[in-house]
Amino acid sequence: MNWPRMNWLRGSLRLRLSVLILLPLILVSFVAVNWRLNNARSTSEGIFDRNLVMLSLAVSRDVAYSGGDTLSETTSRLFQEVTGGSVFYHVYGPDGSFVTGYSSPPVRPSEIALEPNTPLLFDTRYLGIPARAVSLAERVEIDGIRGLSVVTVWQHLQARQDFAQALALQAVLLALILVLTVAMVVYFGVQIGLRPLQQLEAAIQQRSTADLRPIERHIPAEARGIVQRLNELFGKLTEAQVSKDRLISNAAHQLRNPVAAIHTMAQAVEASKTMKDSRERASELVQETRLAMHITQQMLSLERLKAVEPDLVSTDLNTFLTGIAGRIGPSVLSADVDFELSLAPEQISARIDPTMFGEVLSNLVDNALQHAGPKLTQIKVTLAQNEARACIGVENDGRAITATNARHIFERFAQGSESQGAGLGLSIVHEIVAAHGGDIELTTEPVTRFEIFLDAAD
Repeated sequence: MNWPRMNWLRGSLRLRLSVLILLPLILVSFVAVNWRLNNARSTSEGIFDRNLVMLSLAVSRDVAYSGGDTLSETTSRLFQEVTGGSVFYHVYGPDGSFVTGYSSPPVRPSEIALEPNTPLLFDTRYLGIPARAVSLAERVEIDGIRGLSVVTVWQHLQARQDFAQALALQAVLLALILVLTVAMVVYFGVQIGLRPLQQLEAAIQQRSTADLRPIERHIPAEARGIVQRLNELFGKLTEAQVSKDRLISNAAHQLRNPVAAIHTMAQAVEASKTMKDSRERASELVQETRLAMHITQQMLSLERLKAVEPDLVSTDLNTFLTGIAGRIGPSVLSADVDFELSLAPEQISARIDPTMFGEVLSNLVDNALQHAGPKLTQIKVTLAQNEARACIGVENDGRAITATNARHIFERFAQGSESQGAGLGLSIVHEIVAAHGGDIELTTEPVTRFEIFLDAAD
């Protein structure tokens, strides 16, 4: 899913980290502040309700002791020091008459009964303003009259709301300071944390395009995977550069002789005095031109293998080898060499690219015809099952390959004997087999035999 509005986050790692860290923190802070606001309201209600109850008890005691004449100094000081502004009170005597305090006290709801010696808290309105009140009924004696005296103490709700808002504001300021502090720490912390990557960038920028040495400097653990991958790419680029230089050098060396021969023969054709001599020189010129073209084609094929992935399909190798034998058999027989194909008694399948693998077998047979010498009398292609792998063998009874040449036989431009070739055929074979995930082995006794091992397909 594409989120075009979030593309701006891709431009800066510092911005992305800041958002990823600060956004959850802001959400948590919002939840915490909201919780703190609700808790502050509950706390303020509890504190103010306890104050009202305490004051109602103090007034009731003073009325009982003084007979309703006056409040004690302690109780008066409590009224002055109470949190949240003015507190009002009213006292009814045992006979229901007004004793002291403010006239016209708030009226409690009629459905709520006032029990003796039990403070009763309720919401009300006083002079049209929302208020919170408490009523307390206790038995007292005033002027010789005994009975229940009702004390009512009340306070406007605005006071407790202001108190709750003050507590919530403190929480908001604390959360804001925390978020700003974390934002500064993240901003500068990320800048400091990214400094090794910036130093790495500066070091890479100072390199020239030809400097592909591995990066060898202290790297944070989080960036080691990137640097390791860069070093692998540098290694592959270096290898490709060396391979290219070696190819150019070898190609120049290998093509020098055919080109020189072509030039000499072209001069000979030009200098021929008779038509017969001219045709003979022209025939030799064609042979050298064909050789140069063959070398060039092999070099191009070898380089093309690096860029092209084989198109692997499950193939019956018995059927495949039968078709290949039908193509290359006539050329072998025309060289007065016997050609034998020995197939497996059961079906063996493998995932191969038929075109590429056809080139493998053609090169192996052509290699035998060119290098096995005059003793060559037979070329044999076999197919067998070796555990879970298919084994394709190409053997000949011609001149044996020495141990020294056998060690380098699959290298580019390596030649096992005197030949007009470029020594690329077996290198191409090795590259194609490796691209198929297979292995190729050479044995020289009792006959020269190349064995190709491929994973058998189900």
